[in-house]
Amino acid sequence: MASVESSVESNLKRDALDDDTAPAKRIKSDEGDDQMKATCSTSVQDPAEDPHPNSGESNNDDKKMEENEGGISMEDAERMDDTPELVGLKEKDVGILEYISKHEGFHGVLKQRYRDFLVNEIDEAGNIIRLTDLSYPAPEGEKPLDVNSVLSKEDQEQLAQLLQADDMEASHLIQVGDDKEERTKVHQVIRQLYPSMESTTSDTADGKKVIKVMKAKPGVKRRKSRWPKGRPDFCKFVLYKENMDLNDALGLVARYLHIRPHNFAMAGNKDKRAVTVQEITSYRIDAARIGRLNDVLRGIRMGNFRYVKKALNLGELSGNHFVIVLRNAQCSEQQLTEAMTSFKDVGFINYFGMQRFGNSSIATYMVGIALLKCKWSEAVELILKPREGGSNKEDNKWREHWMKTKNAQSTLDKMPRHKRTSAENQLLTGLMKVQKADPFQALLFIPRHVRLIYIHSFQSYIWNLVLSRRIQKYGLQPIIGDLVPTDNDPSEQQGSGVIKTAYITEENKSEYSIYDVVLPLPGFGIKYPTNEVGEWYKSMMAEHGIDSDKLKHHVKDYSLLGDYRKILVKPKNVAWSIQKYSNYKLHLTQTDLDKLEGTEVPEQTDCTEQAVKMEFSLPSSTYATMAIREILKIDTSSVHQATLNKT
Repeated sequence: MASVESSVESNLKRDALDDDTAPAKRIKSDEGDDQMKATCSTSVQDPAEDPHPNSGESNNDDKKMEENEGGISMEDAERMDDTPELVGLKEKDVGILEYISKHEGFHGVLKQRYRDFLVNEIDEAGNIIRLTDLSYPAPEGEKPLDVNSVLSKEDQEQLAQLLQADDMEASHLIQVGDDKEERTKVHQVIRQLYPSMESTTSDTADGKKVIKVMKAKPGVKRRKSRWPKGRPDFCKFVLYKENMDLNDALGLVARYLHIRPHNFAMAGNKDKRAVTVQEITSYRIDAARIGRLNDVLRGIRMGNFRYVKKALNLGELSGNHFVIVLRNAQCSEQQLTEAMTSFKDVGFINYFGMQRFGNSSIATYMVGIALLKCKWSEAVELILKPREGGSNKEDNKWREHWMKTKNAQSTLDKMPRHKRTSAENQLLTGLMKVQKADPFQALLFIPRHVRLIYIHSFQSYIWNLVLSRRIQKYGLQPIIGDLVPTDNDPSEQQGSGVIKTAYITEENKSEYSIYDVVLPLPGFGIKYPTNEVGEWYKSMMAEHGIDSDKLKHHVKDYSLLGDYRKILVKPKNVAWSIQKYSNYKLHLTQTDLDKLEGTEVPEQTDCTEQAVKMEFSLPSSTYATMAIREILKIDTSSVHQATLNKT
């Protein structure tokens, strides 16, 4: 499984082949998939969406990044027909083995279109976050002007084009007269509607007045904003994005506002290949400045503005609500009802999903093992070596060059454009710059949160293996020696962010069900079950040369604190239906923006295809792909999904 990069590259190619990769004409994708910025955070996003060992699909804890779940387009699958064999990880390779439901599974394709996957954040109070209002309050102290009474349509169009231009020297001249009040209104409109622009009045050669508008240059100090006294410091708003990575979306907004992306805070990350809605806070940025960007940004809408006293922190959410369409569904009404009823009543096994581990022959946890064992050269080779199978032959060219030459500079020269900011690129840069190409020092060129993903992937791998073995031996019953969370105040946590737990004993066993039981992710700051399950951890880690008593690494970055994770999860707000369709390019879901604009799901005639539409809410630290797996009873790996699309 391609540790980091091949997962992203397959997504890039998949999206490039998918007719639906550009959002609806109403909203076009601004960055494009070839500019998805395969940064370190994006590069590793698919195999392991965040650096927190107990994070899940919906980015509910310490999520720097998020998964891009399942789904390979039909066109991509057809293209793979020429590949003699797809080599990559399957569920069984990462410990995903068991089901807890007894219904018959059925065929269905996940994420054939990005609009087949809608995600709405659920806040800590249990409210599903919706985009319901695009209006914004006018800046205090300055009365909003009617742009049409100040600027001509032609000037407005020219300014809109200027806003999107890459040329920082580009400008637009607005013809004005000698009336100072008229010129003041033009400057005021520019401030209100085009906050990333600056305007100045000047004279032409023939003595006429013009206002020159151009982009504010980076690094140039702009007039210090006066934050109204008594207004809370943070603007909270709802961010709606289509088929766009969160980091890219916020980076784009920050670019237009001429602020740093770090100005924004969120409770969690969200999928790229989806339509997602979540809350964001920004420090001392006027709501009007943000809201006006709705007129120029593509693939993004921002609304429901208000001012609050504190910023959001990672993990300050209770889960996510999903609306998911499974295309080409081959099931009867009875089959679907049985499957969804079981899903609602019994739930699913809370495995770490395939996104945590990648999708080719070299798993992220393999790199993690090398790091934990201080085998720095081995870690370098695992990250850079060629990937077997799949359709990613172009990516292997630079990898094969590295294996033959061990020349970092020439390998960088051969690296494709989309990998210029990837973990591999940064590693090769490190090998080129450090003395004697020291592998330990070179690895430090990869950002810390990316390196953590490798070792947290190992934690997830062991956790999956232990869970499958426990279910195989003990079924769905709590046993003496199991761990359960206590009801202590969350502020009284043991270690940094690790919940308190207690053991199930003969005396208290009747108080708990299997839904209370947690398993630890390996670390030095947690307790292990006192039954034989605790011994399994030691033996499984020992098989990979890892001493369970030495997870407090001498390299601080590679120390594993550990955490706890529930083994079973029950969804809430479950609903389902069968949808008929004839054109797979037409939408079967209604997004928040559709509802705002009064856009209905298009009617289709002569429908010969069947889809299953389902919705449900999941708590934090869960993967929707693992929920879908329990319903369909299919392998959710990219390799297996590709074969489904070909049938």
